[in-house]
Amino acid sequence: MIQTQEAVETYDARVARRGDTATLVPVAVDAVVDAASMLVALHGRVERQFALYEQAEGSQRKQYQAMRAIGSALATHVTLEDELLYPALRGHTANHDPEIEQQLQQDHLLDMIMVELGGMIPADRGFDAKVRVLMQVFRRHAQDSETLLLPELRQRLGPAEREQLGHQLLERLGQLESRSWRGW
Repeated sequence: MIQTQEAVETYDARVARRGDTATLVPVAVDAVVDAASMLVALHGRVERQFALYEQAEGSQRKQYQAMRAIGSALATHVTLEDELLYPALRGHTANHDPEIEQQLQQDHLLDMIMVELGGMIPADRGFDAKVRVLMQVFRRHAQDSETLLLPELRQRLGPAEREQLGHQLLERLGQLESRSWRGW
């Protein structure tokens, strides 16, 4: 756990040294890494990137940088959910989970909006409105996840399983972040 957390912090420090104003903020991790607390922390991380976008009002350069950080945070968030969280929940039930399907559809919608934003610049008509819709969709996604999935996670997985999943999420986060850094 310590090594992965240090790797994420090192990544953030390298980005900060580059002088980017829209750097990713490390995920706050308790001494005991729990999958539920990790999910909430990841939601908070995306929200902090949204705040950077809102603070950049009037500066197209800063808005663009903030959108890059939002895209990276969202891509990481969706990947962690799709690769680890949803399969862990599904693995503990024999029936089909409509809540997970709804979350997957919201992930897909977030991806589609990000693809559209990827072909735009802040000066384009509708750019800011599309970013605001992205924020609304994500906030609904986070709210649904925290109200519907977190109780299921706590019910279906024991404390040790939640901690193990939390460590897997943290490890994968470090992998995704280091890849993101090399891609710049």
